[in-house]
Amino acid sequence: MNDRMEQEIRRTILRLQASMPESRDRQTPVFTLQTPVFTLLRIAAGEINVGLLLGLFAGALIFGLLSVRALSMPMLTIFCTAPMPMLLLFHRYVLTCSERMRELEATFPYSYPEMLAARSVVISCCMFGALLLLSVTLHVSAGEGLLRLALCGAVPGIYLCTLLLFLSARLRNPEGLSLLALVFWAALCFLVTVLPFDRLLQLCSTAAYAALAVIGLILYGILVHNVQRRRNLYDMAYIR
Repeated sequence: MNDRMEQEIRRTILRLQASMPESRDRQTPVFTLQTPVFTLLRIAAGEINVGLLLGLFAGALIFGLLSVRALSMPMLTIFCTAPMPMLLLFHRYVLTCSERMRELEATFPYSYPEMLAARSVVISCCMFGALLLLSVTLHVSAGEGLLRLALCGAVPGIYLCTLLLFLSARLRNPEGLSLLALVFWAALCFLVTVLPFDRLLQLCSTAAYAALAVIGLILYGILVHNVQRRRNLYDMAYIR
């Protein structure tokens, strides 16, 4: 009877140890394996609420149409409107639950840095989808070049997404970062509307927009790769 009890106790201890988060010095082989990228992207995409995403798409389109009719500045409209869905998705799925996700995912096969990179990529894809719809809508309604509109809207979105990912990976408690980013972008949009910023957007060539977008995508790709590699450095320091 005592032997059976000892065996049950040992099995229980082993099961509990398997579910406990490991420190950096005592990582199991599960934490040292590289998780397939498509697995992470599938999990991150499954977190997105379709209704919320469609609502953001519709809101961006309506706001863009109203703005271009009121201001008659399609370049300025898409420059200010395109990053908004990304900012709101980052706020909803990354920044507002960062600390809870760090604690919860410490017990998962996928670490917080891996899921942060995957969520950022999925949110970026959603941003480009909204950008494409907005570009086509403004192209039809205002007559501006489709490629030029798309590149003009992509530049601020790419660099803002890169900045948010960098700060989210570096800061311990980035919950207030989303509110700060939204306030900053709203203030910036107000300033560029008041100032003759649209002239600068009109003077900037399509090649310059393309170069800025390519440079931003390269920086973003490097950052995503570096953030994902931090899974091997993930330890209990993130948990309160």
